[in-house]
Amino acid sequence: MKKITGMKIFILLLLGFLAPGFADTVEAKKLTLSADSAIVMDVDSGAILYEKNIDKKQYPASITKIMTSLVAIENSSMSETVTYSKSAVLNLESGASNINLVPGEKLSMEESLYAILLMSANEACNGVAEHIAGSIDNYVNLMNQRAKELGCTGTHFANTNGLWMKDHYTTAHDMALISREAYKNPDFAKITGTKRYNIPKTNKAKNGHSLHNHHGMLLAGNFPQYVYEYCVGGKTGYTLKCRYTLVTYAKKDGMTLLSVIMRADSPWSGDLNEYTDTIKLLNYGFNNYAHHDIKNDSIQHINSNYLFTRFSPFYNSATSSITVDENAGVILPKGIGLDKAQKKIEYFSNPQTSRDGRKIIGKISYTYQNKVVGEADIYFKDSGLPTLNDSINMSEWFDDAVEKINKKPFPWKKTILLSILVMAIGLLLFYLFQRIRSEREIRSRRNRHKRTNRRQRRAERGMYINRK
Repeated sequence: MKKITGMKIFILLLLGFLAPGFADTVEAKKLTLSADSAIVMDVDSGAILYEKNIDKKQYPASITKIMTSLVAIENSSMSETVTYSKSAVLNLESGASNINLVPGEKLSMEESLYAILLMSANEACNGVAEHIAGSIDNYVNLMNQRAKELGCTGTHFANTNGLWMKDHYTTAHDMALISREAYKNPDFAKITGTKRYNIPKTNKAKNGHSLHNHHGMLLAGNFPQYVYEYCVGGKTGYTLKCRYTLVTYAKKDGMTLLSVIMRADSPWSGDLNEYTDTIKLLNYGFNNYAHHDIKNDSIQHINSNYLFTRFSPFYNSATSSITVDENAGVILPKGIGLDKAQKKIEYFSNPQTSRDGRKIIGKISYTYQNKVVGEADIYFKDSGLPTLNDSINMSEWFDDAVEKINKKPFPWKKTILLSILVMAIGLLLFYLFQRIRSEREIRSRRNRHKRTNRRQRRAERGMYINRK
């Protein structure tokens, strides 16, 4: 029985050794945060590296102004002039953040965004909203529309500044989607990462306006111990009902991460607060994950596997104008190579036009352990080129491409694992069979020996009787 037990242990160890590994979440589970909701996302890939209550309804406070700024950047030029109305600068709650603009004062859109993102100026939010949409309500509608376009499912904005309102809410996940999209814009990235900025003399302020970034991890203020060398921007938020909210961007080792924390404790409250939470989360991301560029890998995969079939003579791998985003990347646990990620290509039956005019015909996504770790749009380098619809029989091409995509590769890993399992079971059965046969032979020899002994004893008794 001991030998059988040993064989069972051997098989269990064998199967355990061959089983596919899973990401180690032990370190993530050990993180102690003050925030009720938190997330860490890679900006390039959109991969989520850490999550805590990311779909829970929360009140965002002034991190709302990331969406306010994104909508402004996408619907204006940096040089156009914003003239501040009386309602914009005077319609503020008591104690609301501002830079003391006055009615009739003129700033450029760029200067207005510096006021919003560095000093959290509420009157700047009002003036920008009126300038672009005609009213704050119209502008809020644009914010909600943009949130839906970005895939936000738990967000509703009711104002541009983040002051508490019952119907002004979001989630950590939605806020990460918004913050990621905003940081892709170079104007936003430049402004949010600026430590100090001076608005020069205006028509109403002869000394202009001196601004500084409120984010304590970027610019030392009341808490210099929280300055973070990898921080490249972000936005603070606070109201009594919302508590402390914070969005932070950081760069290290070719990786750009963003963190969102919501309903956290104050830096004045002790060792667990909005800044210690953020530093823990970013360090966790940088210490456990690595960035992989995927542009060349994606294009090679597209060209060699799916796109160029017998139905598409207009395009081929040599003359192709197909490409993906320049900064497309994948985030994987350190020590895991890009070859371990599974690739999936999706083609659109009708090309889509992006905000910057690109013709997007599909997307390629990378997954690892059933989680999306990166994806990129597939589009034409030259937006003036005809689409696939113009060059081929799209219906036939699409059917052929789908057939190739859905064709499952031979499951080598499963086959090898199953073969080893069958061999192990066969060895076990062979061992048991040999054991049983051996025991039968032993019993048989014992029985023969017993019968021989009995015959000998009977013979001896017979000889004894005869002698008498």
